[in-house]
Amino acid sequence: MTGKRPPSQWPEAAIRLIVRSYLRRLDQEERAERVRVIFNARMRTAIGRSEPSRNRIYLNPRLIDRHPEELLPTLVHELCHLVAGYKAGHGPLWQEMMRRCGFPPQTFHELDVTDFLAERRSWRWRCRRCGEIYIRKSRAAHRYRCGGCGGSLELLEGGRRAAREASPPRRKPSR
Repeated sequence: MTGKRPPSQWPEAAIRLIVRSYLRRLDQEERAERVRVIFNARMRTAIGRSEPSRNRIYLNPRLIDRHPEELLPTLVHELCHLVAGYKAGHGPLWQEMMRRCGFPPQTFHELDVTDFLAERRSWRWRCRRCGEIYIRKSRAAHRYRCGGCGGSLELLEGGRRAAREASPPRRKPSR
């Protein structure tokens, strides 16, 4: 990477200038002061997300920094969602706004996100009635019942190790 500053570390004033200029194209410049752009490091595979009711746009700093050329189209995509409203989705109103801003109305990215996929933790649960063991990705499995007898579940342990121990051993391929 060159010595240039990644987009997620651009001054807020630079991001605000972009927001104002594209809202002007949508005849919504008065909204510029209310719009907040937040770089959210918890985002995994989505490059952007909007919350029209709160005038907020969330951008994935890792994807934007890796692919800085995606900052502008993603920011405009999410701005169009703010202006069009939640119910408009990717429908005709949103598509028209994207065209007015000079971008094709694309609804997804094709960036490589394999580095950002998180391996989810597994939890080991046992039926209190029949002893059946379940491996679940949610720690909230206490809300569920055993599929065999309907008994309640109790948490045994969590983590990847617990899931490996509870699963049957893998067979080695025969030659």
